[in-house]
Amino acid sequence: MRAPTALIVEPESSGTELIPSAIGLGLSVRVVDRRPLHLLPAPVRKAVEAGTAVHDRVDTRSADAVADLAAALAGRETVAAVVPGFEYAVPVVAAAAARLGLPGIDPTTAEVLRDKRKMKHALAAAGVPVARGVPISAHHGGEAACRRAADLVGFPAVLKPVNGSGSLGVRRVDDHTELLDHVQGSRLAPMDDMGLWLGESLLLESYVRGPEFSVEGYACDGVPHVVAVTQKQLGPEPHFVETGHVVDPGLARRVRTELEDVAVAAVRALGMDVGAFHLEARLTSEGPVVIEVAARLGGDHIQRLVALAHGVDLPAAMLRVLSGRPVPPPAAGESGRVAGVRFFTVPDPATLGEPRRLEELTGALDGCLEAKVTVGSDALLVPATDFRGRFGHAVFAAPDRQSLDRAFAEVDELITTAVKVERPLCIS
Repeated sequence: MRAPTALIVEPESSGTELIPSAIGLGLSVRVVDRRPLHLLPAPVRKAVEAGTAVHDRVDTRSADAVADLAAALAGRETVAAVVPGFEYAVPVVAAAAARLGLPGIDPTTAEVLRDKRKMKHALAAAGVPVARGVPISAHHGGEAACRRAADLVGFPAVLKPVNGSGSLGVRRVDDHTELLDHVQGSRLAPMDDMGLWLGESLLLESYVRGPEFSVEGYACDGVPHVVAVTQKQLGPEPHFVETGHVVDPGLARRVRTELEDVAVAAVRALGMDVGAFHLEARLTSEGPVVIEVAARLGGDHIQRLVALAHGVDLPAAMLRVLSGRPVPPPAAGESGRVAGVRFFTVPDPATLGEPRRLEELTGALDGCLEAKVTVGSDALLVPATDFRGRFGHAVFAAPDRQSLDRAFAEVDELITTAVKVERPLCIS
């Protein structure tokens, strides 16, 4: 008898971990994606080539196309769950699950989650603290429109696409000239990310001061369960590139409770009654301010850090609740373990002569579980303006925060030693 099927739509980043988790739960896997097999992430390609997953190529920007495929499959096999493997798949997954009568968030909720402006309105209406925000159309955002938005928000401000992910197109702007320049830039050069155009509709938000965190968890039967808090490490502004994550950051109990409470309030306010959630917030002097919420796993290896620090398999929990299965309760008490990922970046243009040597040296550091460089020899490295500018990462497990911070500092020193800064030519 064939095992029940999990449809995993557009697995990318942490979403690729859904495939082995589904197999571990006794589910068969179908990867639903608009891309041909050779363009899928390496773990997905390997699973398909090994026969542990099947690839169905469908227009995953069309809710009807994905729902039609799910309905057709349900006519000949048991479809247990439809699962988003990435941010952009959330609306089509919600529509397909609703059509099949499977657990999933309401399609209307999914649309709100994919529009940062609508999300902000819904959170504010429920009393969840958010930054003030004003929409700007890249096509109609002339000087007068930008000035009206800035008068309501103030400077400094943050400009972002309403439908983006992964820090793409997110930038701090400090005055009217910068704001107008970047709005016009979005109009002239919108970004195509996985077949989705970003930057045509923008959101100008008040700049929120304070360290950034994310809250990871899942909802089951309408009840949100917080699993972990992640501390973000960010590169230099005006960009907001994530250069590292730490789970568990060792926060004071009061601070951790504030972050957990605001996450639960936000998840409930948005109607996220089932599935995984990843909430980002900044901790101000007056408490947490929610930046945004996603109905998916956190990216950047966060789910692996959660497993290392807390022993909780978030991909498996997500699959369980979306297939109507119970989630085993986590072990009682705090583990005391700390896990983190450090991403490789450079502050100035540089080249890396021996990427494998950097990999080996990083991998030999105490507590390093994985080290990977993603560029070839002598590749030109430039300061990162979004996640695409990072050129590798290292994952660590440590007995305490001090040990982890030392490991991160050693990584930074290895990178400084390994790269050669490219000096601009001086022409006299």
